Amino acid sequence: MDPEEISALSEHIRDENLKQTIQYGVGMHHAGLEESDRKIVEELFVTKKIQILVTTSTLAWGVNFPARLVIVKGTEFFDPDQKRYVDFPLTDLLQMIGRAGRPGHDDQGIACVFVSEEKKNFYKKFLYEPFPVESSLAKSLTDHLNAEIASGTLTSRQNCIDYLTWTYFFRRLTKNPTFYNLEGGKAENIQTYLNGLVSGNLMKLKDAGCVELQADSDVISSTQLGYLCSFYYLSHMTI
Repeated sequence: MDPEEISALSEHIRDENLKQTIQYGVGMHHAGLEESDRKIVEELFVTKKIQILVTTSTLAWGVNFPARLVIVKGTEFFDPDQKRYVDFPLTDLLQMIGRAGRPGHDDQGIACVFVSEEKKNFYKKFLYEPFPVESSLAKSLTDHLNAEIASGTLTSRQNCIDYLTWTYFFRRLTKNPTFYNLEGGKAENIQTYLNGLVSGNLMKLKDAGCVELQADSDVISSTQLGYLCSFYYLSHMTI
């Protein structure tokens, strides 16, 4: 910026420290600034009128600030509840370094993460290898089964087990069994686990009055309550 433009802007900035740093093309962004000051800094950085922005980790969420270079100076923050320094969640760190080289704004990006030596290998492994995504299906399987039974897709216990083997949950179960409290990854262990999972959830549906289980056969049928539960997207607990 021209010196005249900087002087004109400085008159609208209330924070004395920011007035000083902005003279040298360096902006600051943190919760202690007034909203008007933050908006000025954001506008200057996005329009490339200042080259450097020093900010707290909260900027990683909510504000679209593309940059060529992102430096994360340390991976810890002070948690007042625990009264000690704790590590940033990995998702927060990904958000921070994701500001470097945004598509549509830049053709390359550089991210530097400064960590203590003992954590270096962990972060290198985390940043360079794919991060596994686990399934949450087991937590809401009861209502999924009810919906499939009400639609007529599942009509027996074996159908329910077969249905599970086609899900992402089953893929992750075989890859990371301990995450899902499965002891051992052998075929018989998985079969026992799935049988128990299906039986437990079917009993929950039966107790809620959503399904009928035939005592002398493997047949499962939906009740009127089960249809209503599925149609209106209600939990079996609610119905």
